[in-house]
Amino acid sequence: MHSGIAGVGVQEVKEGKIALVAAAITDGAQATLRQNDTAAWNKTLLALHYIPAVYSSASIDYQLAYQRGHAGEWWDISMILHHDHRPCGVWPLSFSITNERPSISSHGLPVLPPLFAKDLPNRSRKTQIQNCLRVWDQICVAGGVADRHSAESFIDRQEQGLSEWHDQFLRHGGRATLKHELFVDLSLDLAAIKARFRKSYKSLISSGTRLWDIGDMTTADLSIWSEFRELHVHVSGRATRCAESWQLQHQAIAAGDAFLVFLRNGEGKMVGGGFFSTTRDEGVYGVGAYDRSLFEKPLGHVVQFRAIELMKHRKLRWYKIGQRFYPYERPPATDKELAIAEFKQGFATHLFPQYVLQNDNQFIEA
Repeated sequence: MHSGIAGVGVQEVKEGKIALVAAAITDGAQATLRQNDTAAWNKTLLALHYIPAVYSSASIDYQLAYQRGHAGEWWDISMILHHDHRPCGVWPLSFSITNERPSISSHGLPVLPPLFAKDLPNRSRKTQIQNCLRVWDQICVAGGVADRHSAESFIDRQEQGLSEWHDQFLRHGGRATLKHELFVDLSLDLAAIKARFRKSYKSLISSGTRLWDIGDMTTADLSIWSEFRELHVHVSGRATRCAESWQLQHQAIAAGDAFLVFLRNGEGKMVGGGFFSTTRDEGVYGVGAYDRSLFEKPLGHVVQFRAIELMKHRKLRWYKIGQRFYPYERPPATDKELAIAEFKQGFATHLFPQYVLQNDNQFIEA
């Protein structure tokens, strides 16, 4: 394949690896970089059957800022894939060097599969995936990356069964393990969704609705956003991430790609809140902060229910609440992770598999 990629636009090259990665993309992929044309990325997303929140530009920009604020050097190499000289798909991808260890990921997550326009023929889709796996291999060789990790979540696919990405990854010597994620089917009417809540949650939502003043932040508001950020710092005991990541989340709200649900007590003090990212099709629970002195009160229950109401108002198809951890998993989940997962499951209508794919060998013979 031939490429329209001119490079990744990085001036300082650490150990020459990013230059080699750029060359591998240029040599292997018929694609353009998202960072060079975010408008084309966003337009291509609209051609997908389903748009997961982690594929949105808002999510990618946030994750990059979050990762850069913690450690290492990160480059966005997300690709807009082309077929017959037209955009046909998107592939969120990043290259990073942390503690001198190079890695390919989807901005800190295992590499996500490429997604394609719903009208792309199956044969072309299969060829695109073969090319993506080849390019991934070339990037790993160029960047000195030792292994490959991918993960597939539920995306309301048109076809039944496992994906072409899953099959081809395993054909090249990969292996699959199973995790689980919690979702809410937003096509159900609100009464039907609430009927599936854990029994104890229904009364807690009712009492919490009477106890707190519920607010929605769906447009830019630096005053409210600063309150939520300060609450998060107070609850965490420290600032856990960089200022840029907070700014990008506020920008996402301003752009209509996210919202904040917050709670105030009788004195007007913010005592809890949750940030939710959205696309045309999916909502995702991002971050929450709740006054620890009020944990016996119904805080998160009220925020979750109000978020579901807002997602239905936006006509989203699914709400991805998050991962459902189990005691058997390795590495083992913490008690906190298990408790949070148990809380989230009380709202879910569906439990879906997440397939974690791993390959410690090259996909292609050198």
